[in-house]
Amino acid sequence: MKRQIICALAALALAGPVAAKGRSGGVLPGATAKDPLNIDAGKLDYFDADQKLVYSGSVIVTNGPSTLKASRLVIFLEGKGAPDAGANNDRVKHIDADGPVTLVSKDQIGTGDRGSYDKADNKVYLTGNVTLTQGDNIVKGDRLVYDVTSGIATVQGGGGQGGRVRSTFTPKGQ
Repeated sequence: MKRQIICALAALALAGPVAAKGRSGGVLPGATAKDPLNIDAGKLDYFDADQKLVYSGSVIVTNGPSTLKASRLVIFLEGKGAPDAGANNDRVKHIDADGPVTLVSKDQIGTGDRGSYDKADNKVYLTGNVTLTQGDNIVKGDRLVYDVTSGIATVQGGGGQGGRVRSTFTPKGQ
């Protein structure tokens, strides 16, 4: 019974972002506000006082054309209490993913040790052993920042003097 209540509260908490009007994007890159948000995991813990959901155990998130895989996912919500499902209330303010993390969006695949999404900046971050692939093209670094609003991705090298970004671009038809 307790598990059913936790799942119901989590569903209500996430109903806000899915039903939000006036929002151009979903939670993952490439998704829209009208795309359903589906989360599949081994376990869900909901912390009402902290307005936090913690998914663990081979977490798979699908939002429109995008998929996120992680070992653990923490979703921080804005406001208090279970939202009114009919309200225009986008409650997700921040998401942290522990890895390995894989984010697939359209024809790009990003991987890293950790990931996060910050609603205020509308940016997705991948850190630690980052690889971004598009077809046969590969870019590797230590940190990727994807600006959802502008569609610009920036890859940075590792810390210290030796940190470099490594890229391999393969001509089409080879």
